[in-house]
Amino acid sequence: MISGIWRLFCRPTALQRTTASTTILKSSCISRCVRQMSTESIATPKKSSWFKRSLIGLGVLIAVPTLATSIFVSQDEDMRRSIKFWVNVFPIYLKYRQVEAQVKDLSDEEQTIAFNELHDKYATEMLRIIVMMKGFYIKVGQIGSSRPDFVPKQYIKVLTTLQDSVPTEPFSYVRGVVEESLGKPLEEVFAFFDETPLGAASIGQVHRARLFDGTEVVVKVKFPSVERLFDGDMQTITDFCELAQPEQVPFLKEIRKQFMTEFDYVHEAHNLQQARKNMMKFSSEVEVPSPIMHLCTRDVLVMTYLPGVKLVDGIKNYMSRVAKIRNTTLEEMQEERRRKMEQGIVERGPSVEMMRFYTFMEYTNAYVHNTLALLYNCTAGLVTSPMDYKQPEPPLNIPYILDKLVEVHGHQIFVDGFFNGDPHPGNILLLDNGKLGLIDFGQVKSITPLQRLELAALVLAIGKEDEDAVFDLHAKMGFKTTQDSKYVSVQTATIAFDRDDRITTEGMNLQQYIEHLGNHDSIETGADDFVMASRASILLRGLGCHLQYPMRTSIKWRNFAHHVLSEHNTTYEEVVRHAKEWRELRDKQQQQL
Repeated sequence: MISGIWRLFCRPTALQRTTASTTILKSSCISRCVRQMSTESIATPKKSSWFKRSLIGLGVLIAVPTLATSIFVSQDEDMRRSIKFWVNVFPIYLKYRQVEAQVKDLSDEEQTIAFNELHDKYATEMLRIIVMMKGFYIKVGQIGSSRPDFVPKQYIKVLTTLQDSVPTEPFSYVRGVVEESLGKPLEEVFAFFDETPLGAASIGQVHRARLFDGTEVVVKVKFPSVERLFDGDMQTITDFCELAQPEQVPFLKEIRKQFMTEFDYVHEAHNLQQARKNMMKFSSEVEVPSPIMHLCTRDVLVMTYLPGVKLVDGIKNYMSRVAKIRNTTLEEMQEERRRKMEQGIVERGPSVEMMRFYTFMEYTNAYVHNTLALLYNCTAGLVTSPMDYKQPEPPLNIPYILDKLVEVHGHQIFVDGFFNGDPHPGNILLLDNGKLGLIDFGQVKSITPLQRLELAALVLAIGKEDEDAVFDLHAKMGFKTTQDSKYVSVQTATIAFDRDDRITTEGMNLQQYIEHLGNHDSIETGADDFVMASRASILLRGLGCHLQYPMRTSIKWRNFAHHVLSEHNTTYEEVVRHAKEWRELRDKQQQQL
């Protein structure tokens, strides 16, 4: 999973002991040198995964300088990008590993100081590399910015800019793509076209425009070469994971396949149509833009404009107001929250009902104040200075927003079987009409009724802490380890579809725990068809954690799971029994072979 890529660099500091960086390296002569060295040099008894990876890393450091000059002579852009990333990033990764080994026997305070020095040194550098590489690397950075529970504050601070400040292409490029795609001059299609982009994402940028019939629209234009370079970048990720964290490799196949669908904007336009239809149940609370189909091509997507602000901006503005009331700054509030998280203290914000009460009190206070102001201004205020009227500033009901997002995506997964696998904060709007806007459906995944039934039973099994059932169901869904470890299967399913708190990870940092599971028993195959559902769960949980509302999706989605069972006229026990029989038959066949 993409969040797993960030775990490659998350090293321990004090109680949480995390660091982060992004790296994606390429299959090339470098990786072949690495594999050659790993087979020739590591013939010693098994010590630790770090020891082995350090030896491999030494081989990389020897190979990279020799091959780096090919950046300047190679005509293969994939190769150039690959070597560029090796040269820029691998030394950073190896430095973290080196420091981890050096400070492992020191006190927590000394470890924290050592790793904070690395974070301070490399956070801005990693942002520079991500912006330089663009494309899929932007996506990795955006997801990393939403996980303050294991990505250090230094990285969070710089990566947050990727939610709304991704580098854009000049307007001349945009004009050229739009005119070539639509076969007409820009002025013949749009009555108005804003040359300044509203924003940019990993594969394209968005401009506001107006059609001749008065319809306000946004125009999404794909970046140059992004599709062609993506496949090479994903190969880079896969090869680096094989080197640094092989536990992630089985999940990357589905990620790779799913991301390939994002490059066809006609496909996304059809996704928008289907999502709008499916979301009619939530039409009073959620809005999805409508595509203008005759203006959509593979490289250009035109859809209705939803007036509002990005969720990240709305939350930032609200929290700044809260900080001002508390006579502090937003940065100081965030730093205090992070310190508590590192100490294992997870504070939970006010409930939905309490936030509604605060809203009621805000409007009541404004009403009383304005009534008194009106009376005063109509009397004494005629001869003295009048009283100012008060504009109510209701609080942002963050728990309601989170609950609604989790509910909407649960409905998409379990009821529709058609869901957005990329619900990060940059794809969510707070609309002027009070609704939530869902604006990016490039990474939509469809799952069959049978797959929904299996996932529903797994979610219920996790919630019930029925480990035997989780093991059987996860196997039926495609997950398998070399030694068929129940422990690894259960814990992997729990992290994927429910929670990844420190109780679940047995006190370890998440990255450490993933490595711990891999050392216990390596993964042969993942539950590929369910990776995007897992990704949705992880992103929503990360958003909740960031906003002080940690959640368990097995509990939040429990009612949807029961609905699926009812729809199939079956029971939890029956689905589990079939899964157990399937796994036992598989094991028997393997033994015979």
